[in-house]
Amino acid sequence: MSTPVAANVITQVRERVKAIETMPSIPQVFLPLLDMLNLPPDLVSLNEVVKLVSYDNTIAAQCLRVASSPLFGLAKSPDTIKAAVISLGLRRVQTILLTCCMGKAFPAKDWPLDPIVFWRHSLGCAMVCRQFSEKMGGGDREKAYMAGLMHDIGFMVNCMVFPKEFGAAVKYALERQIPLDVAELATMGFTHCESGRALAELWNLSDDMIHVIAHHHNPERSGTAQPLVALVHLSDLLCRMRALGYGYYERQKVDLVEDPAWAILLREHRKLDGVDLVRFSFELDEAVEGISHLVSTIMAGGNP
Repeated sequence: MSTPVAANVITQVRERVKAIETMPSIPQVFLPLLDMLNLPPDLVSLNEVVKLVSYDNTIAAQCLRVASSPLFGLAKSPDTIKAAVISLGLRRVQTILLTCCMGKAFPAKDWPLDPIVFWRHSLGCAMVCRQFSEKMGGGDREKAYMAGLMHDIGFMVNCMVFPKEFGAAVKYALERQIPLDVAELATMGFTHCESGRALAELWNLSDDMIHVIAHHHNPERSGTAQPLVALVHLSDLLCRMRALGYGYYERQKVDLVEDPAWAILLREHRKLDGVDLVRFSFELDEAVEGISHLVSTIMAGGNP
């Protein structure tokens, strides 16, 4: 468990994020489309999703381009937004939505962190969160997916707001083969958890999402969303163990069953007691190639 960041440092990070004149705003379509895609599938209106996607030219174009890619092997490329949404499925539309909106907010120019690697990890974590939630039996799969996809947005903040400091942290992590949050704390005095929380609060994201972004490396510090934060924490570790990390080897010993997050989940979901985590982690290997192809396809048109 890492040392808590000093309160005065957190205050300084928040003030710095709020003070940036070019601080990104999210496209108007982002929150209503996100809210709709977070609903249970049987409550989602396909026509409403199509209408919202059509409001933003970038998102609409990406949906058409990705649906037409060889990844889906369609006999005929879709020529309407509705056909593209149907071909892609709501989950992929959600991923395109996030990458497009975040790409507008955070143009990936001279990032210390490879944006493709970043999104591959985020998407991988989202998919693992969803599978984990299914194994728990009583979890909210859609919320789990979104939490996994959004948990590391602080890295984007650091790339934009603290590029020099974060660049040094990335170099430090690579040289020592240590987790990025450990390197951030050692070199910057704070991590992407604090900067991500500042942005999440600025954007008025839900309390659960704010807790995930702020505490996914230390779920025991989350007051109201511990099970969800613990789920993201373990999924994040699983991805980093199975070649879905940040493009380098992390030299650390990980025992998921001994991790405090596992105990948090077991208290809420006894069904997990019989889950074989070793087998579950190996199942990720089969998903890695598909995840990499999807992210590369979404990113192929330039910055998301």
